[in-house]
Amino acid sequence: MTNRFSDCASLLKDHHILQTLSEFSPEFVGSIPIGVDLPDSDIDIICELKPSLLKVLESFSSYPNFQLSERVLANVPSLICRFRLGSEKVEIVAQRFPPKKQIAYLHMIIEEKILKEKGETFRLSVMEKKKAGKSTEAAFAELLGLEGDPYTSLLGYEKK
Repeated sequence: MTNRFSDCASLLKDHHILQTLSEFSPEFVGSIPIGVDLPDSDIDIICELKPSLLKVLESFSSYPNFQLSERVLANVPSLICRFRLGSEKVEIVAQRFPPKKQIAYLHMIIEEKILKEKGETFRLSVMEKKKAGKSTEAAFAELLGLEGDPYTSLLGYEKK
């Protein structure tokens, strides 16, 4: 069995993706770094949105399935860049504040802590919920018995 995180990190390194984004403090986040990814999970990268970022993201336009769009995520205006890197899908999300303050990073840190506390059986339960179509956050929230919006309630779980 291969370690998907290591494989994806090597792929990003081989294509200089994080190096290209270095001025925007990129962070590899999401389900892959914490080991709750499915085979079709994206490589998620978050970074800080600065005026020069658009030109840098456009430098990825030679990759297959390149798309650049703007969306509001969790009430935050975001610039989203998607493309394929070999067999992997990459999604870069940029917001106007440092990545370590972005919700994707905060969720990953909380989820990683929960996985360490609850162990392998819990991780496998998360994977089963995800295979059934739940998002990572919804799977965690359901298994933890959290009420309301899973994205918000998961952030609140950290404060307990």
